[in-house]
Amino acid sequence: MADQKPLFKAPYDIKDVSALFAIVAFVLIIAAIIGNNLFGIFQENVRFS
Repeated sequence: MADQKPLFKAPYDIKDVSALFAIVAFVLIIAAIIGNNLFGIFQENVRFS
């Protein structure tokens, strides 16, 4: 237990975290756009009443 990490030192690189966050945000935005378009096509083709 002599070689403990400092308690408040970040164990990650902020560039890695921001790059990963950007990739996840981009994938979620693309998925939302595609899902919205597919739901619009589904609503046009299926009459609910």
